[in-house]
Amino acid sequence: MLRENMARIKLITDSTSDLTQEEIEFYNIAVIPMKVTIDGEDFDGIDNEEYIYRMRDAKQFSTSQPAVGLFMDAYKKWTEKGYEIISLHVSSALSGTYNTAFCVAQDYKGVHVVDTMTATCGMKYFIKDAYDYIKEGKNVKDIVELLVAKQKKVLTYVTIDKLDNLVRSGRLKKTAGLIGNFLNLKILTKLLPDELVVLDKVRGKKKLVQALINAIKKDVENKKIKTISLVNVLSYEYIDMVREKMLEVFDYQVLDKNIVITTPAVSTHAGEGAVGVMIEVE
Repeated sequence: MLRENMARIKLITDSTSDLTQEEIEFYNIAVIPMKVTIDGEDFDGIDNEEYIYRMRDAKQFSTSQPAVGLFMDAYKKWTEKGYEIISLHVSSALSGTYNTAFCVAQDYKGVHVVDTMTATCGMKYFIKDAYDYIKEGKNVKDIVELLVAKQKKVLTYVTIDKLDNLVRSGRLKKTAGLIGNFLNLKILTKLLPDELVVLDKVRGKKKLVQALINAIKKDVENKKIKTISLVNVLSYEYIDMVREKMLEVFDYQVLDKNIVITTPAVSTHAGEGAVGVMIEVE
């Protein structure tokens, strides 16, 4: 009965979910890749850490959302096999991927596209729940409703150590980047449904981590923390500092399995030294 039920619903996501190969196989999920370009050479998939090393010396690097044809092929393949589809994607505030998937889905019956309103490990929270709901025998409509309700239960923060990549990607003026780096400015941002907003600008790593903790304390007040994941762009010093503070302030030990080097799509804009903090609350 379980196998028959699970065979009726197919999960699809994009590569910003940072799923490991083991997780992809476990959830039986199809992953639509995002393309990255380094000095004119395109890659449909590249190791997260390798990308960061290449980014250090590259003259040009960029990412682009999946091509329309990839969604068409995936939706056509699985719907023709009799599946309904739940397609879970990176926040529409960060990428046009969700909008592309949603538009393509209109041409296929039984394809449901969900904006997770988060990224990387935050998307895994949605994928895990979707998988569990399928196992429980819930129908697609109910699963989608539960996933949409979950959008308010995942908090996403990003700390920016250096402004260089924001300048190179055109999201920050060159003069502002030069001044920010000269003053050792660090930026704390939070992902909202419609945009990534700056919460604070501070000098120094310790102040940045403290600003992060202060923001989290405010947001999780009267809520129970279920899971914390830390994604980073080779940001080992920050990770140690954040883990220590999480244990000290929230009595929460971040597990090694919930610390990952993030996808090129995030690394490109956040830059080396950045840390993403995804918190699932109940």
